[in-house]
Amino acid sequence: MDYTLKVSDLKVQFYTRRGIYKALNGVHLSLMQGEIFGVAGESGCGKTTMGLTIIGLLPVNAAVTEGKVIFLDKRDLMAPLRKGNGEETDKFNLRQSEAVTKKVNKELADVRGSRISMVFQDPMTSLNPVLQVGFQIAETVITHQPRSLVERKLARSRATQDDMEQILKLLKEGADETVITRYAESKGLRGIVTQVLNVWRRNDLGEAKKEKIILSLHSEKLGSFEKIVLESMEKGKGMPGWMKIPGISRAAKNVILREGYTKAIELLSMLEVPNPDKVVRMYPHELSGGMRQRIVIAIALANNPDLVILDEPTSALDVTVQAQILELTRHLKHRFNTSFIFISHDLSVLSEVCDRIGIMYAGSIVEVAPTDVVFNNPLHPYTKMLTRAIPRIEGYEIQGVGGAVPDMRNVPQGCAFHPRCPDATEKCRTIKPEMLEVEAGHFVACFPKR
Repeated sequence: MDYTLKVSDLKVQFYTRRGIYKALNGVHLSLMQGEIFGVAGESGCGKTTMGLTIIGLLPVNAAVTEGKVIFLDKRDLMAPLRKGNGEETDKFNLRQSEAVTKKVNKELADVRGSRISMVFQDPMTSLNPVLQVGFQIAETVITHQPRSLVERKLARSRATQDDMEQILKLLKEGADETVITRYAESKGLRGIVTQVLNVWRRNDLGEAKKEKIILSLHSEKLGSFEKIVLESMEKGKGMPGWMKIPGISRAAKNVILREGYTKAIELLSMLEVPNPDKVVRMYPHELSGGMRQRIVIAIALANNPDLVILDEPTSALDVTVQAQILELTRHLKHRFNTSFIFISHDLSVLSEVCDRIGIMYAGSIVEVAPTDVVFNNPLHPYTKMLTRAIPRIEGYEIQGVGGAVPDMRNVPQGCAFHPRCPDATEKCRTIKPEMLEVEAGHFVACFPKR
């Protein structure tokens, strides 16, 4: 079985004037390729902290004291974040933490935004209010994959009408992406494949319109200067020295930026944003909440990442737009085979899109199971309480979770849930239960009832 991510015994603590907050207390998580994994729990249980830790976006007063996050290529993303010996400490060194932050930013620069991306809870605060949304999407691609934009533009200039007719023929015959890519590469047109497929997969266009657009993707005129710049970058040489003269450099960047806007239009079309050619020229305040959320998702998907972390992407939206975003998430999973971590406090939302759900409490995941099992056969007392608190059509009395969220400066000994658990025993108060597999794919950290 192929895994995108494996988190083991992850521990994070925050140093504050009021004490040390132990935000994560040994998180274990496995994420399979092409899976949507939901994370649920009360506010303050560590859901968002876990997502931010995975992508390395912790503040300077945070420290990863233990644990590993193994990404696809066996790379441990926590290596630059962990303290020297990995042991918990009550001392905080600001200068050392700032040095660690700089190191993390440098070492994870090739991962953030390209292989792992994150959609934050409030799109209005995620977007720059003084930049066009098209620029913000284009900037992501230019930063991580500028060569892909170069290949796209050169491919359109090199393609002939016969090439496009042959590609269209393959599409009509039901050829998969591999066959089309092989043909395009044989003609030196690798950069045209994603453009063609994005048009072909659009749901807002009729077949005749799709064919017309695809057949028009050839013989694009390039100025002599543009051609020199693009061919130099295509060969991996970057810009020659004479091109770094300010005026020339600006012109070269404009060529790439215009292509970035074209890519942004394609992404917004894929996300079913109406009039994407006009939307890319708009600013965040001119868009509705649902549209802004689509822009943030477009930024997250711009470089075809292996993992997308969604931090409560529907909490600020009305139920109609929520349904659209959830449907969009399902659609993206099947199209890109991307893995998603979907963080939410709303179990009913997770039930709509997730393959598996992990229940989080006091900085630890206490139960993991397929979505239907979480709702039909929950085993941890906390999971049972959460499911009983969901409003249902049948109209029974909703039962809340009694007690209060624990103070993370002083997490209860043993099972952290024992002060609120009706079935707690003396063993629960002294020993922390390990996560055990009780049936295929169903894990729970709770002592079995006698």
